[in-house]
Amino acid sequence: MNHHLDLSVNLPLRLDYAKNFPLRVIRREEGFWFVAAEIAASMKQEVEDLLHTLEQPAGRLLLLAGEDEPVLCLSEGELDEVVRRIKKPGARRLRRWWQEQTRPALLHEGGPATTAESLHLALALAAEAAQQVGRAVMEAVLRGPGPWQHSRWVVALDYERHNKQRWPHGKLIGLTSSVATLEGLAELIAEPGRMPVNNTDLVKLASACHLRLAERMGRMAG
Repeated sequence: MNHHLDLSVNLPLRLDYAKNFPLRVIRREEGFWFVAAEIAASMKQEVEDLLHTLEQPAGRLLLLAGEDEPVLCLSEGELDEVVRRIKKPGARRLRRWWQEQTRPALLHEGGPATTAESLHLALALAAEAAQQVGRAVMEAVLRGPGPWQHSRWVVALDYERHNKQRWPHGKLIGLTSSVATLEGLAELIAEPGRMPVNNTDLVKLASACHLRLAERMGRMAG
């Protein structure tokens, strides 16, 4: 099968699709390109299986930095056609990863200036947020009847160097609850009509603050 060979050297962006499974994305003037062998492996298919779903000739040979020989790559349109025609869970996962997470990040207003580091951070935190919400919702539902159907969620994001996230977690909060720093809480309460709070709650909060201040002043005096 003959493929057109593009003689320009391309610098691919190496992205983490799954654990220890990088995918290279090549950004060119005409759009995004993907290494055919990596796309096939991500869906547990052979390259020939992908090419059979496409109009021939399919793909293009591109020279990639770090490679000694040209590499067969698929255009973004060909990738869309492949994941549409191959009815496998791996194809659906790849489509979500590309369409919902990676492509929007690459097309962010930063454009070509988007660095690999910032893109990895964005993708890692997006994946972690999804895990946190999913785990929190699952645990809430499995606990049985409760307020989870009419509540909101607090998602705690954390990020460490080298893409080592901490265990994901989320917290259920009631619809009448708010999340704010202490400084932000004071501003919310001080501004009329900004935060719906009744007199009883204000008295309780003021009393608690006075007690804490009296305790601290007592220790300072001693």
